[in-house]
Amino acid sequence: MSSMKEMINEHIHSSAHLSKKHVHPRLMKLFEAGGLASVYDRAEGQYLFTENGDKYLDFLGGGGVFMLGRNHPRVKQALRDVLDLEIPNLCVTNASILGGLLAEKLLNVAGPENYSKVFFANSGTESTDMTIRFARFLTRRRRFLYLEGAFHGRTYAAISMCGMPQLRDGMEPLMPICTPIKANDINMLRRELKAGDVAGFIFEPVQGMTLEVLDPGYLREAEILCKQYGTLMISDEVQAGLCRTGPFFGSVGAGVRPSMITVSKILSGGQVPVAAVLMTEEVYQALFQKFKSGPIYFSTFAENNLAMAAAIATVDELVEIDAPARVEVLSKLLKDGLEKIKSNYDVIDRVVGKGLMLGVYFKDSNNLALALQQRLMMSADQGAFGAAVNVDMQVKHRILTQIPGPNLNALKILPPVITTEEDVQYFLEAFEDTIASYYTVQSSPIRSISRGFVNQTLKNVKGALPAGILSSFMPKPASDDDGKKNTRMS
Repeated sequence: MSSMKEMINEHIHSSAHLSKKHVHPRLMKLFEAGGLASVYDRAEGQYLFTENGDKYLDFLGGGGVFMLGRNHPRVKQALRDVLDLEIPNLCVTNASILGGLLAEKLLNVAGPENYSKVFFANSGTESTDMTIRFARFLTRRRRFLYLEGAFHGRTYAAISMCGMPQLRDGMEPLMPICTPIKANDINMLRRELKAGDVAGFIFEPVQGMTLEVLDPGYLREAEILCKQYGTLMISDEVQAGLCRTGPFFGSVGAGVRPSMITVSKILSGGQVPVAAVLMTEEVYQALFQKFKSGPIYFSTFAENNLAMAAAIATVDELVEIDAPARVEVLSKLLKDGLEKIKSNYDVIDRVVGKGLMLGVYFKDSNNLALALQQRLMMSADQGAFGAAVNVDMQVKHRILTQIPGPNLNALKILPPVITTEEDVQYFLEAFEDTIASYYTVQSSPIRSISRGFVNQTLKNVKGALPAGILSSFMPKPASDDDGKKNTRMS
């Protein structure tokens, strides 16, 4: 039987074939149709490397997990140490060797005066479910408030509080009595809480999909209202936590003390899935005041040694490098650069987000040729122009970025804290080059998306315009130079 190293070396360059066959063929075909089919065989820090030796700048970070970059040596060493020591794991009736240590470190960076207990889970969405269960058990109420545009995970309870209607499609009936409210609208929140039937109000300090930043003043007033009406305030920092937006925890940085905080993505070190829920002493005591209340929550794998070790190494490294200060520097460089580019191109609507969780929204240009293409693309998908930018950033400039959510005409970036000033400059130059190219006759956003996407667009607008107008925007055959216009990443 082959060793793991032998299997990886044998299949790493053909992994897409088996994924298309056995895992998720439609998703793989979607990526390929968009020209996003690179094969990476090595990863280090903020870079990915292909089998051809091409280097890509990773501003996607696995959806936000690689705050310290990929394959961080401190995290890898922690995992090796755990395996080499052969310590007991998942003993169930005994305390986890590493769970208490990780909990202490999380409480220290959150402020031990604020939080005193930590519960662990395997993923961000599980941590959301945990807070929902705790809120219902403690308050004996059924209703929850969540924000429009919010995303809290994909399990049944979490998707019931998803503020993106497209992601709830086909999921009905959802968990009952989950009420959406507008972000930063304190009067709407007050009206709902006054009913006295709300178990929990859940929010993201910076929304993971829309990238809307919640106003600190709104959050401080919300905290007062939640206490007044007996509602638990829940801060979802699965993506925004652990310095992604600057402070170790965005809600604490905004000057509020939610009843519970969830955190996950960055906590993993990019290696082992893990999540945590931090809670106040008051919440813990209310939940577990009865001796038999202990089994309210238990998770088989949540405190496994590898997850705890990866998380401990991650928190220690973030503290040691003073990640909040570094995030502030990088965020200013990025935002200032993006705002400068925005002032030169009318297709950019606004720069949003906070810290190293940033996005750029697009709008219709006043340039007639570009505006026509945008309208054609938007007839198929409201976020098609943002998708074209995303494709060009990867194919032409070797930078991984992200489309933030369904029908959001925007580009999202999640750079790691180890990003250099040179990386930032390269990203800004590539982004401006991409946007500027759409104002020329030699390039077009429609050409940037593969024929598969274009065909869908044309199908939607068939007969609406003379065929001659559309032909000039059709994709040209790929040349040997595609994806190699900018050689700074080589």
